Amino acid sequence: MEASERSATVDSIHQEAIQHGIYFLNPDDQALNGRTFNLNGQELLSFASCSYLGLEHHPQLVEGVIRAVRRYGTQFSATRGFVSAPPYPELEALISEMLGGHALVCSSTSLGHQSALGVLATEKDAIVLDHQAHYSIQQAAQLSRTSGCQVEIVKHGELERALEVIQRLAAVRKTVWFAVDGVYSMYGDLVPVELLREALKIAPNVRLYVDDAHGLSWVGKHGRGSFLTRFGFNERIVLATSFAKAFAAGGACLLFANDKERQFVRKTGGPLFFSGPMQPPMLGAAIASAKLHLSPEIYELQEVLQERVRLANRLIQEAGLPLLVENETPILFLRLGLPRLAFKVARRMMDEGIYVTPSVYPTVPMRRGGIRLSLTANHTAEDVTRVIHRLAKHIPTVLAEEGWSMDNLDEEFRHALPGKARVGGRGRPPLQELIQRLIAEQQPEPVEATFAAPLPAVRRPLEPATELVVERYRSIWQIDKALWNSMLGTVGFISWDSLMMQEQVFTDTAEREHSWEFLYVLVRDPSGRVLAAAPFTVALCKDDMLMREEVSQAVEERRKSDPYFLSSRVLLLGTLVSEGNHLYLDRSGPWRAALSLLMEAAREEFDRAGCAVMTLRDLSAEDPEMDQEMLHHGLVKVPMLDSHLLNISWWNEEEYLSKLTRRKREHVRERIEQSRFYERRVHGVGVGEALTLEELEYLHSLYLNVAKKALRFNIYDLPLRLLAAMHETPAWELVTLRLDPAHGGPADGRPVAFYAGHKQGGHYGAFLCGVDYDYVYQHGAYRQVLFQIVRRAMELGMKTVHMGMTANLEKLRFGTAVQRTCIYMQARDHFGGALLREIAAEASLGGVKVPTESPLIVRSA
Repeated sequence: MEASERSATVDSIHQEAIQHGIYFLNPDDQALNGRTFNLNGQELLSFASCSYLGLEHHPQLVEGVIRAVRRYGTQFSATRGFVSAPPYPELEALISEMLGGHALVCSSTSLGHQSALGVLATEKDAIVLDHQAHYSIQQAAQLSRTSGCQVEIVKHGELERALEVIQRLAAVRKTVWFAVDGVYSMYGDLVPVELLREALKIAPNVRLYVDDAHGLSWVGKHGRGSFLTRFGFNERIVLATSFAKAFAAGGACLLFANDKERQFVRKTGGPLFFSGPMQPPMLGAAIASAKLHLSPEIYELQEVLQERVRLANRLIQEAGLPLLVENETPILFLRLGLPRLAFKVARRMMDEGIYVTPSVYPTVPMRRGGIRLSLTANHTAEDVTRVIHRLAKHIPTVLAEEGWSMDNLDEEFRHALPGKARVGGRGRPPLQELIQRLIAEQQPEPVEATFAAPLPAVRRPLEPATELVVERYRSIWQIDKALWNSMLGTVGFISWDSLMMQEQVFTDTAEREHSWEFLYVLVRDPSGRVLAAAPFTVALCKDDMLMREEVSQAVEERRKSDPYFLSSRVLLLGTLVSEGNHLYLDRSGPWRAALSLLMEAAREEFDRAGCAVMTLRDLSAEDPEMDQEMLHHGLVKVPMLDSHLLNISWWNEEEYLSKLTRRKREHVRERIEQSRFYERRVHGVGVGEALTLEELEYLHSLYLNVAKKALRFNIYDLPLRLLAAMHETPAWELVTLRLDPAHGGPADGRPVAFYAGHKQGGHYGAFLCGVDYDYVYQHGAYRQVLFQIVRRAMELGMKTVHMGMTANLEKLRFGTAVQRTCIYMQARDHFGGALLREIAAEASLGGVKVPTESPLIVRSA
C-alpha cells in the first residue's frame, strides 16, 4: 500500500470512529479532576489518560508551574544552542540523579529521537527496528536513512529473529542499534529483556536504543521506570523517555551513560540546537515532579496504582475477558479483532458513562484491534470494578453479535507478541460459554440446504421468518453451468469453462506459485434465488503486486536469488487469470446480509488456508455503499489500475470510425492500413490450426517478454501449460499476428505478437498478450494487437470488448471507456506493508538496500 492509499484508509477508519462519537472529542469547558470529564453535559469516567500516577493536579506540580511563570514568564523564546532558560540545569541534574545517568532534556520525545538517532546512527551504522516500536522512533529512523544509515525492520511477533539480523549487520557496520520500546503503548507488553541481553552478547558494537515513555514513574527506584528497573543501565544503552505521561509535565529526556556522548548529541543533534525548547511553565512542573520522584511519596503513589492494576487483572481473569497479556503495567488491552467491534464496545460503554479507547488500525494491525484501558492512581477501586463489570457485559454481547469466539481471537492474536508472551490456547470457559449462549439466543436452529453441498452450510437470520443459505463448493463442476454463466460468465474471464480450465492447470502442481485452491460461494434466499456469488482462490502472490514499478524493480533484484522473497498466501476474489468485477450481488434483495454471509465464508477460508492477506479486487471504485460495507468487515480500500471497456454499437469498421473523434479516427485508420501487412491466425476449439508444443513455447516466450516489463501489476509468471489449456478450451482462443517478411517481418514467418481471448455471452476480452519488442516501435505490433482484439470481437458479433488494464493512452485511442476500479484488502499483520514502505523509501532516495538474508520476510506456509 502506497503512502497516499494508507492515509486514505486511516481517514476512513477515523471517520467511522467520529461517526460513533468516540474519536476527536472536545470535552465541555469545566474543571478537570483526572478521573472524569464532561461531554455535552454527560459525565464520563475516563480510562484514556496516560497520566498513570495522576500527578497533573498534585499541589507541588501546580505550584511549580505558577512559580516558574511568575519568575521566568510564559515562554523563553531562544534555541538552546544559544541560550537556555535558567531552570534547565537544575532539571537535568535532578533527572540525572533520578534515572542514574546523564540526562539531556528535550522539548518532546519525538524531537529527542530525531536528535539522538540523527547523529548516533550515520552512514557507517545500522538500525534494527521493531516494527511496533513507537511511530516517533520509526520517523527518526527514516531521517537517519536519508543520511545513509541502513535500517531494517523486524516483525514484533518474531522479535527473536532480530538476533540473526543484528549478527549479520554487526560484521559490516560500525554500530548496530537495536531500537525497541520498553513498554509498548498499545498492547502494554514489555520488551523481552533476556532477548536484549542476547543481542548485546553478539558483538561489542551492538547497542540498544530504548523508548520507555510509557514506563517512567510508575515503577522502580525514584520512579526510574520499567526498562531500567528490569534491565539496568550501561554505556551500550541510550534511553529516551517522556515527561508527558506519568511524570505529568511536558517535554522528554535522553539518558546517556557518559557525559561525553550527552554533550555530543547536545551539540550536534539538529532539533536540540535549532528547535524550540521546553517553556518555563513545564520546566517548573518537571522540576517539581522530579523532586517528588526523589521523595518517599513516589512509592506510595506507585503502590496505589499497582493495587488498581492487580484488582483489574483479577477481575478480568474472573470474568474471562480476552486480555492480551497480564503484567504489572497500567495498560490493559482487551482483544476484539476488527475495528467495528472495538467501536461498538466503546460506544456502548460511553452510553453508560464510561469512556474507554478503541485501539485499531493503524496503531495495531487491522484484525488485532481492541479496547485499551489506561489505569491511573486517580481511579478508585470502585471505578476499576465498574469498568470491568460493564466490559464483562458488552464484550461478550458484541462478540456474539458479530459471530466471534475466543478461538477466533486466540488465532488472530497468536503471533501478536514475541516469544513466551505469545497468545495461545483456548479462552476462559465462562466467557466462551456466554458467547455461545448469546449466539444461540439470536439465531434459529440450522436446517438442511436446498440441495447437497460438499461443505457445511452456514445460516444466519436476517429478518423475522427469513433466512439465507450459504453454499460452498470446491470445484466449478459442482455448480450448474447455465446458472453460473448467467451471473458471472461475462465478467472477469470467469466463465464456467474458463474456471474449469484453470482448476486443471493450477491444482496440485509442484510449483508453489502455481498451486491454487478454489472456493465457490453462493448465497440463496428461501426461494432458491441467488443473491450473492463469487469465486475465490488461495494463491501465492507477490506482496508488491500493486506497488510502483521502481519498488517492484528493487524487490525483483532480491528475487533473483530468493524467488519467494516478500510473498504471501493470499485469498483472492477471482483468480490470477481473471480481471473484472468477480462479485455477483443482487441488490434488489437483502444484499447486505447476503454479502455478510459471503464474507463470512471467505473469512473461514482465509483462516483455514493460513492466508496473510485477503484481496477483493476489481470492484467499482465509485460505490460508497460497498465502501461502507467493506470497512465494516475490516477491509481497506486501495485504488486499482483503470480498466477499459469498448461497447460495440456499429456493424462495420467504417461505422466504428464515424463514432470516433478526429484524432482517434486517424489513429484507428492507421491501424486498419497497417493490418494489411499482418496475417492474423486464430487457434482454438473448432477454429484454426492446432498449435504444436514448439509453437506454444515460442508464444510463451513472447508473453514473458511482456511480463518482465509489466511490474505495475506484478505477479509470478504464468506457466506454459496455461497457454496449452487455453488452446483446448471453448472459452478461450489464441490469436497470433505474423508480420509479412516483405514489410520487415521475420524471414521464418514466426509470430511477432499474440493474445489470449476469452469469449462468452456477447463479451470478448484479452487477458494476456506477448510481443517481440523488435517489432513494437517501428512496426506497431502492440497497437496492432489492440486493433485485432476489436476486429475479432466485431467478427464474432460481440457487444462488449474488455480491453484490460495498463497502457491507458493506447486503449483510449480506440474509444474505450475507463472503468474506475479498486481493491478491498485486509492483512493479518501489517509488517509486510511496513517492510515495503522501507523499500519504497530507499527507492525514492535512489538506491535500494534490500536484505541479504530473509529472516524478516513473511512467507507462506
